[in-house]
Amino acid sequence: MKIPERLVTSRLELCPFKEENFSDFYDIITNEYCAKYLSTKSEPPILENARSLFSSLISSYNTPNTTFALKISHKENKDFIGTCGLSFSRDTSLVECFYALLPSFQGNGFAIEAMLKLLEYSFDVLKIPKIIIFLHPNNSKSWNVAERIGMKYMGHVQHNSFVPKAM
Repeated sequence: MKIPERLVTSRLELCPFKEENFSDFYDIITNEYCAKYLSTKSEPPILENARSLFSSLISSYNTPNTTFALKISHKENKDFIGTCGLSFSRDTSLVECFYALLPSFQGNGFAIEAMLKLLEYSFDVLKIPKIIIFLHPNNSKSWNVAERIGMKYMGHVQHNSFVPKAM
């Protein structure tokens, strides 16, 4: 799967994470607010586990069933805002999108702007016919973003990494 080198919007820059971006990655996965809604059953990862997860993420880039995470930065001042990306299922033909923003950057339309650009790339360049998202049912902010980018509610399902059932 061809991961974009750089996607640009009017305010944002989306680029694949690189080794030097570990601290940004660690900030988002260990942020108390973000961790509350991550699709995980465990506590936020310790440093060593986070490094291992980050290394495996980067080494999976450009493999057939990759998960590619893009670093979202403010275009002008290069501040790290959050992440978004796609996960390609090994067992099914499903392609799942995801996003997470640090709390201080939420409510400014950054998630919507980043996701619209990612979806444009996904449909136009990668020719992906359908993209899904699983959301924590208590995360109303994320559901609002999903609606604004064109996602439709399809019910609650048991997702292998969510407790409780995901939307």
